[in-house]
Amino acid sequence: MYQTIPVRYLDAWLEQGYTGRLIDLRTPEEYNVSHLCEAENIPFLWLQDNRQTLTGERPLLFYCARGSESLLVCGWYDRMGYEVYNLGGGYRFYQGKYQCSVIVHG
Repeated sequence: MYQTIPVRYLDAWLEQGYTGRLIDLRTPEEYNVSHLCEAENIPFLWLQDNRQTLTGERPLLFYCARGSESLLVCGWYDRMGYEVYNLGGGYRFYQGKYQCSVIVHG
């Protein structure tokens, strides 16, 4: 069974030594504006058609904008035997120190 990490506790949870993958399920456009540092962008719509592509032994933390798509994905990967976590509430409420923004010069 997967575990939900409330957004307000994410910083403390990461600092306890999480060594798994951070997977941002939002669109590339949303990811490029802001995302969790070290997160990989694997959009929900792509992952929906390519569920078997995530391999490895590391735990997976999924997040999306509101928390609904990441809940769905956590269920998929939990049933496949992965250690999975969901960011409760979604990224839109996150305002912690692991937030990375892309700066565009032009």
